[in-house]
Amino acid sequence: MTTRSVSLPTLPAGLFALASVIDIAFLAAIGSKDAAPLPVILLFALLGLGTLAALVPARRGSRPALIIAVALRSISGLLAFVSFFAGAPLWVMACEGIVIVSTVVALVLMRRRPAVTVPA
Repeated sequence: MTTRSVSLPTLPAGLFALASVIDIAFLAAIGSKDAAPLPVILLFALLGLGTLAALVPARRGSRPALIIAVALRSISGLLAFVSFFAGAPLWVMACEGIVIVSTVVALVLMRRRPAVTVPA
């Protein structure tokens, strides 16, 4: 029986962190005329903070933390699609596009199996 590592690889972790920081950065839009409703901004910030909090234990091999990080990023990525249909400003759509792409790329990279090395 082989054991698979459950730790989060570096590149997907970095992409998750990037998307999380963007979600948190939307807090700066509170009060502007083009801002999303306050509950939406707070939800994205909570998803970002939750992901960042789960990344460290996920990198250390915690399976529950990895599941939480993947779930929170997936939820955030799916919710980000709303900005494209809600008439959001171009800068919001660009940021949400980065969130979506980084989340999808990170999830695809996580599905890749590591190369098998054979000792010489």
